[in-house]
Amino acid sequence: MSSETLIAYFGLRFDISLNEVEALEERTDARVTAARNSGIQYYWGNFGGLQEKYLLFVGEEIGIFGQENISDISIPLSDARLSFEVVKKRLENAGIFGVPELHLSWQPDV
Repeated sequence: MSSETLIAYFGLRFDISLNEVEALEERTDARVTAARNSGIQYYWGNFGGLQEKYLLFVGEEIGIFGQENISDISIPLSDARLSFEVVKKRLENAGIFGVPELHLSWQPDV
């Protein structure tokens, strides 16, 4: 059984079309392959509930919050800054381009 979660990621966020879901499920999506080969984390799922809005996050997972996951986290600012710089470089080296940002996204239970 799943439950509602809040996903916290630093990196890139991509809107996923229904045509791209199969490649994500099979882990053949180019962004997922590049992330896996470079030691970068990723997370994807339906964030629209019954409206089916799929998102892909590539970068560093800060936390997955919810009843079945963690409830809180603390990260010293110096550690966060260092981690963010490392993620930015890894994304560039992997050929996954964009401006990394802090993403907080609610994922409803479907």
